[in-house]
This record gives sequence, C-alpha cells and structure tokens, in this order.
Amino acid sequence: MGWVFGWMRKLVDVGEAETPVGRALLEERYLVLQRQIPLLYTVALANCLGLSLASGGMIVEIFSPTTILLMVVLVRLVYWVGARKRVLPPERILRELQKTWIFALLVSFCFSVWALSLIQGSSTDHDGHVVMFGTVAAIGCAYGLSSFPAAARLPLLVLGMPLSVRLLVSGDASHIGMGVSTGLVIVLILQLLQFHNRSFCQLVESRSQIAAERERARRAEKQAKAEKMKARLIADTDPLTGLANRRAFLRALGRRAAALQKSGASFALAVVDLDGFKPINDTFGHAAGDLVLKEVGVRLAAAGGDKALIARTGGDEFALLLPHAHNAGAGKTAGAGICAALAEPFSVDGREFRVSGCCGITLLTAADCNSTEALIRADTALYRAKENGRSGVAVYSAEMDEIHRRRSQIEQALRLPGTQAQIGLVYQPIHDLVTGELRAFEALARWSHPELGSVPPAEFIPAAEQINVIKELSDSLLARAAAETARWADTVRLSFNLSAVQLCTDGSAQRILAILDAAGMDPHRLQVEVTETALLVDFSVARENLRALRNSGARIVLDDFGAGHASISYLREMQFDGIKLDGSLIADAAESLRSRRLLKGVVELCTSLGLPCVAEHIETEEQRTLLREFGCRDGQGYLLARPMDADSAAELAAPKLLRLGAPRAA
Repeated sequence: MGWVFGWMRKLVDVGEAETPVGRALLEERYLVLQRQIPLLYTVALANCLGLSLASGGMIVEIFSPTTILLMVVLVRLVYWVGARKRVLPPERILRELQKTWIFALLVSFCFSVWALSLIQGSSTDHDGHVVMFGTVAAIGCAYGLSSFPAAARLPLLVLGMPLSVRLLVSGDASHIGMGVSTGLVIVLILQLLQFHNRSFCQLVESRSQIAAERERARRAEKQAKAEKMKARLIADTDPLTGLANRRAFLRALGRRAAALQKSGASFALAVVDLDGFKPINDTFGHAAGDLVLKEVGVRLAAAGGDKALIARTGGDEFALLLPHAHNAGAGKTAGAGICAALAEPFSVDGREFRVSGCCGITLLTAADCNSTEALIRADTALYRAKENGRSGVAVYSAEMDEIHRRRSQIEQALRLPGTQAQIGLVYQPIHDLVTGELRAFEALARWSHPELGSVPPAEFIPAAEQINVIKELSDSLLARAAAETARWADTVRLSFNLSAVQLCTDGSAQRILAILDAAGMDPHRLQVEVTETALLVDFSVARENLRALRNSGARIVLDDFGAGHASISYLREMQFDGIKLDGSLIADAAESLRSRRLLKGVVELCTSLGLPCVAEHIETEEQRTLLREFGCRDGQGYLLARPMDADSAAELAAPKLLRLGAPRAA
C-alpha cells in the first residue's frame, strides 16, 4: 500500500511544505478551505436530501448506504465549521489536505454510485432530477474545493462525468443532449479550475515575495539602525577606558544644560586632572599607564554614582556630570569623594602605583546654564584646586571671577577680526655652545593687547584651543615665520612649537607643508617642537603627522625633557631628531651636586641614543660651561641672546658664522 500513499501525497503536493512560498501556499489553501468547505458540505447535504426526496423518499432505513453517506457529510460539515478559526503549522495543514482529498473521493464515489443506481432504476422523469441534483452537487463541491485543485477535480470526474456518460449511452435524444451539455460544462469547469489554481498560486507567490521583501527591508533597516548605533557608540566612546569621550560629553552637557530651563533643577560639572600619572608612563611605559587609566575610569564611575556621566576628555583628564549635586556643598562633597577614591593605591601587574587627582567643580542652574561658560568655570576652579596641592578640590565661586573674567576677555578678543594680526612673533636664537654658530631661531608668540596688556602664551594659547581658533592662529604665525626665513642664511633653521590641537588633528602635516610651500621655505629648514602633553591627546594621529613632517625633511624635537612632561617611552615609540632639556634641569646645576649629576645623566642618555640636545634658559656662564663639559651641543637663553624682532633676527642670521654678542632685545 505504500505506493498508494505515495501517489496520494504527490496529488496534494507535499513539496509545498518545504519552501517559504510553498508553506505560504499551503496556509492560504487551508484558509480558503476553512471558509468554503462548510458551504461545500451544505450543498452536498442539500443535494443528497433533494435527490432522495425527488427519487421517492428512499431514506428510510437508519443503516442504509444513503443514510451513512448523509451522516458522513453532516459530520464533516460540523468538523469544518469548528475548524474555521483554527491555526495549524504547514505539516498539520498537509495532513488535513490529505484527509480532505480522501473524503472528497469517498463522498464523490458514494454519491456517484447512488446517483447512477437511481438513473438505472428510475423513470424517465426521475432521470432529469438525478442529473440535476448530481451535477449541481458536483459543481458546488468543485467550487468549494477550488483552492485545492487535486480534490476539486474529484466531484467533477467521479460524480459529474459518470452521470454525463450515463446519459450519452442511454439512447434517448433528450438524455444525449443533457449528457453533452453536462459533459461540456464539466470540461469547462475543469479548465476554469486550472486557470483559477494558476492565478491563485501566482497571487500567493506575489504576496510571499512582497512579504519577504518587506521582511528583508525590515531586517536591513534594523541592521542599519544597529550599525548606526554601534558606529555612534564607537564614535562617542573612549576606546581605552570605555567611558564617554570628549565629544559625547560635550553633547550631553549641552543637552542637560538646555533641559535646566524646563526642569528648574541643578547639577554639578566636575573636571579632574591626575597628578603623578606621567612618571608611571616614564618609568613603566604606556602599557602600565593604560591599565592605570582604566582603573581610574572604574573608580570615577563608582564615586560618581549610577546617574552620573563620566568621560575621559584628554590624556589624563576626566570630566563628570553629577545630577545629585544640587548645591555648592554637595558639589564639594562629591569632589572630595572623587579625590579620595583616586588616592587609594593602584595595583597593576603586581606593582603598586599612587596617583592622585585635583577636582574643579561648578554648579549649573536654570538661571545660569551656559555649557561653554560652565566648562570655563570648572577649569578655573581646577586651577585653584591645583594651587591647593595634591588631591585639591575647589568649587567655583565669585572670588574666582577675576580669573574667569580675564579668561573670558581673552577669548572674546581672540574671536574678534584682526586679533591674529595683533599677535606678533619674536625670535630667540639657538647657538652652538662651542663655536657660537647660529643654529636656529625659535619663534615665540607675543601679544600686547590695548586693554588686556601683555598676554603671555600660557594664557592665550589654552584659550585659543578652547574656542577652536588655535589652528587659524598657529597657521598665521607659521606663515609669517616661514616668510622671515627667506632673510636668513640657508643654514639657519626655524624652530616652531605645535599645539596639542594642531598635532592631533588629521591632515595637520599636509597643511603645515602647504604653508611652507606658499612661503617658499624648504621643509628641511623647519624644526618642530612637541611636548608629551600634546602627544597624550591622540598619540596615533600625532605620530602620523610627525612621521609625515619628518619624511618631508623637517626635524622633530621633543620639548621640556626632564621636567616630568616627557616620557622615556616616547623615545622608543617615535623617531626624534633632538631633545630639548627643560630649564629646571639647568637652573640649579651650578650650585647643586645632585642637580649637576642629574643634568649630566640626562645629557649622557641623549648622547647614547644619538640624539643631540638643546638646553634652554641658559643665564650664567657657569651653566654654559657645565653644558659644554657634559656634551650638550646647542643652547638658548638670556646669556646667549634675548628674543628679538624680525629685523634683528634677519641681521643676526645674515652671516654664516657669528660671534656671541649682545643683539638688540625685542
């Protein structure tokens, strides 16, 4: 019997359950059958009763074949009425279709046998009744099963077609006409069933394709949103600590500041600067320093609380938004807690490190919620905290207004057109300490403001970085200094300091080289001075910019070496062409044996690395003599020459060999 079931399974298209479109087709067939089969069995039941009554009321015995047929039809009718809202998986639907095909065959066959028996034994008048009821039953059942062609053909072929054939062979002219008409109708309906099934399948396939396209579009949109969120998370996250970065922090600060006007609440902004972190990098390298920074992030998150936003805004600088600190007292308490958390020893790779932090705090209220001003006030408070020593905490107050007011005035002045022209340059010579030969001029910015007076670089450079005008200012100064080199001997270099923003901005090297090209200056005559503080902001970008400058011929000098702002690890990780010794190493060398030994050790370190060193702030003959003895090649300072204006620098740089003298000071 296996071949019978196999043949039957082919009839109901088992493969439909194996593909998405096939499963959709099965579900749609079943859905239509749920609506139409109750009508099918109602038609079949009505025609059975009508045929029985028309043939003389032959339903009298309970267990007669006719009665059993009617009971089967009635039971199936009740079954399908109860199945109208039933939802089945494709595998169950497949079994239901198989059962439907079997019952359709059974009912059609029984009805056909019954109808043929009635024609054979009835009068001519009754034959028309039998044909009418049989044909109507076949057509009605075929319509009810139209969504399932394999079963829909059965009433027509098993019931309708035998009745038509029976009439054709009767020999009666009227019966032959009825047989021909009935047969043609059945053939037509079979053809219509084929067309209907083709259209039905195409419709379901189109719906499935549309649904699949919608699902793909929905998944693509969901994936795009997820990728966008992931990209935004990466763009807003510090990769080392996992905290928010500066950009995300500034955006959050702006949003919360704007919300204050509606909520009327207040919160504290805290900025934290680490003390004692740089020596860890100097001695143990960046790997240990990175681990310490990660732990600092964890401690700040714990000290700030669940609702605080913590960000790493610079190399060893952090910032916090503290929504629970609603007044100055609460802010100072929170700041003290932050500093206390950082004061505990850090254990990294079996070593114990001690790092502390100073904290500056300002309060933002509905009446004073400018985020830019808040950052300035927090920085002002941080400066005051640093004056209080390690782990210092300061909350911005009216007493700091003078510092804040001057900082604001400097920023406002820097924003005004024409300010860059007010900021001039002086040039301090760098000499060979043995021969007195002029090696280079260091370009130093000077600003004399009509109202603010003399503004030193230590004041206006950070302000220019804060308001994002440092690139334009630095480019302008470099362009002027590069133009001046045309008046110098070819052997004299221009030494120029790069700010952290310049150094750590993509494309800065190309922009600097373009400025040199416009001024007609050979890049080989440029000497770039950088500090560790600048490198810490974004080491990878800084390294790429310096590599590009060095490849073009410029010399790279590590500035402030020996002042606690230059890491020995940088000498391993980057290529430098020289080291500039900080003035603090030189100041006490003539009077202190300890300082002298330290200076000698640093110079010998530079010599062993093959890096010439430059000493700054040479003010006495004893200092110059010591530096000569230790092997320091070049130097600058008031003993050798004071900073001078451009004309004096051009006059001094004209000869190739110069004697040490006392040029005119600027």
